[in-house]
Amino acid sequence: MNLNPHSKAIAIFSIALPSIVILALFGAVMHGRGKLQQAYSEKEENFRTFQTAKTQVSELRAQLEKDNRRDKIIYWNSKLDRDFIQTLSATLNKILAKYDDSVLKQTEMSKATAAAAIGSRTDQPHYTIQLSFEGGFKPMQMLMAELESEMPNLVIERMNIKPLPAKRAGEVGMLQFDIVYMGWNKSEA
Repeated sequence: MNLNPHSKAIAIFSIALPSIVILALFGAVMHGRGKLQQAYSEKEENFRTFQTAKTQVSELRAQLEKDNRRDKIIYWNSKLDRDFIQTLSATLNKILAKYDDSVLKQTEMSKATAAAAIGSRTDQPHYTIQLSFEGGFKPMQMLMAELESEMPNLVIERMNIKPLPAKRAGEVGMLQFDIVYMGWNKSEA
């Protein structure tokens, strides 16, 4: 089939070229529609994530406001910012000032010789400290409760309690408490 130049021009400019342009426009519209749908889906997902985070933040704020937890966390973080040994010494001195030496007294404070069983298994920086006390059971319980509430980064590694004989006849003997505490430090990260 041999077309004359006039028929070729009509076929090209009225059928082929408009068909190519229409197909190109259709392809561009479909590509653009796909991009818009993808962008819309991403924005919807981001919005759902934002709503979830917003809900979690409001729940966390409500938890922090309950029982002055925010103030306690700020207080505890301030303790973590200070030197561990100085904080421990000051806290122990403050607690022990409430007791007479005949009721409870500190006999030792030193770095523990054995590696921490808990701390050695983590990368979190920590101290292991040996404390010894002589006194009654109830004052010691009160001291430990107050110490751990003042310094929430303390964990008991181990504790030994031994009876001490009375120094004089007719007196009641005391107990010797050997406690190894592990104190977590604030992470560098």
